[in-house]
Amino acid sequence: MSRPPRVVVIGHGMVAARFLDDLTRHAERTGAAFDITVLGEEPYEPYNRLMLSEVVAGRADLASLTLPAAPEDVTVHAGTAAVRLERERRVVIDAEGREHPYDLAVFATGAEAVMPPIPGLGAGGGQGVRAVRTIDDCRELLAACTPGRRMAVLGGGLLGVEIACGLRTRDVDVTLVHRGGHVMDRQLDAPSGQMAAAVLGDLGVDVRVTSGIVRVLREKEHLVGIELADGERLDIDGLVVNTGVKPRAEIARAAGVPVDIGILVDERLRALDDDSVAAIGDCAQTDAGCPGLIAPGWEQAGRLARELCENDQAATAPRSAPIPQPTPQATPEPRPEPEVSIVKLKAVGLDVVALGEPLPDPFAAHAQGLRVLTLSDVGERRSATIAVDGERIVAGVVVGSPRVAADLMSAYERRTPLPLDPAHLLVKGASNPDAVPQAAGPTALPSTATVCRCNGVSKKEIVDAHVEGARCVEDVAAATRATTGCGSCTATVCGILEWMDEVNPAQEATMA
Repeated sequence: MSRPPRVVVIGHGMVAARFLDDLTRHAERTGAAFDITVLGEEPYEPYNRLMLSEVVAGRADLASLTLPAAPEDVTVHAGTAAVRLERERRVVIDAEGREHPYDLAVFATGAEAVMPPIPGLGAGGGQGVRAVRTIDDCRELLAACTPGRRMAVLGGGLLGVEIACGLRTRDVDVTLVHRGGHVMDRQLDAPSGQMAAAVLGDLGVDVRVTSGIVRVLREKEHLVGIELADGERLDIDGLVVNTGVKPRAEIARAAGVPVDIGILVDERLRALDDDSVAAIGDCAQTDAGCPGLIAPGWEQAGRLARELCENDQAATAPRSAPIPQPTPQATPEPRPEPEVSIVKLKAVGLDVVALGEPLPDPFAAHAQGLRVLTLSDVGERRSATIAVDGERIVAGVVVGSPRVAADLMSAYERRTPLPLDPAHLLVKGASNPDAVPQAAGPTALPSTATVCRCNGVSKKEIVDAHVEGARCVEDVAAATRATTGCGSCTATVCGILEWMDEVNPAQEATMA
């Protein structure tokens, strides 16, 4: 009997964990078998790094971030990084010098924080400077969060705003420095960004936009302050950098694998010049680029696992034989890009929802045949703006009004026809804040509504899981994977479970 294909996974983060889970599920379905080895740089079980900002904010603990462990038949070397790939011999060499032969090497190395070239910062940041990418980063930041300390957050994107709000919950004095014209400028239009900045100011965050750090100030290697672009000096004890990430592709590049920004892969997620090398997640670069989001990485993990189980000729081929190409019938069709885009900010004290592409200027939108409607209430720190194409919403931003956001998300995602005057969507929710919008309650959500967008889980799947015995969020996560991504769907999942507990009580409760 021939040996099972040897799969070496380089990296043990969220995408790698999903790949192992999907590979196990598909292998059970198809009867395929693999000899799997995982090399993970961090000495931990895989965990949900998207929720690290929730730990900073005190709304989650590190233990709750752990993802399911790899199956028992998978060999995991935690805390042992891969250091070299030798393609001619088809072996991966780890930091301890051990060789791991492979038929397929899967890069799932993710991305790393970029430290901008600021004098005094250094390639690794240096003392007092950190990104928030790992559990260790989070622990170091929490250890530094004593009340009254002064910290700056560089970068006012999603994560930067979340971190700044989280630090304020720990009574840290926070300055948010952002080079753009307004915070979250990739998701928000200028007025919405200004409203979000006003809320941040109310929370005690000192927001500096159209600015940047030109120098990190140190005394005897210790961080003491920063100099801003206008020459102002701020005395600080710590600096959190959130200025972007880059794919971790150094091992692949050193091995001669085609690399641009990330590892270049084809529609089968294989390296362009080598079918025995694959890449998934943040380190992979497809024709669509490097999205840097968890949902595409998980989709890639599932697609590669499915292809391996349904057509493993490439993995089982002898080393000396050319690797056959899959038949057209066996090649999975690429999954279509999602038709909707919804971004929900997870920040203590600041509610922001962005729908679709960034909102255009109203006059430019009018020239394109779109209508842009805005309702702004500076005193109550809330605003809502939508772009309408014919009878449906194509984009929108809501700040400080989750009830209005619920209505607009439902209309946007379901593509429901709008009132003759779409402004009613904004006025209704804002004029009666105590009213429950149509989309707010779980009973009003259609069964096909997507609840967890990271995993594509519908309301029906959560209801079905409840019927099958999943009575808590952890059980639903195990059954459907809902809430295991960014976590923004957790409240909705809890609402559905509470509703289902009423309409479908546990058997023990009905036997009195």
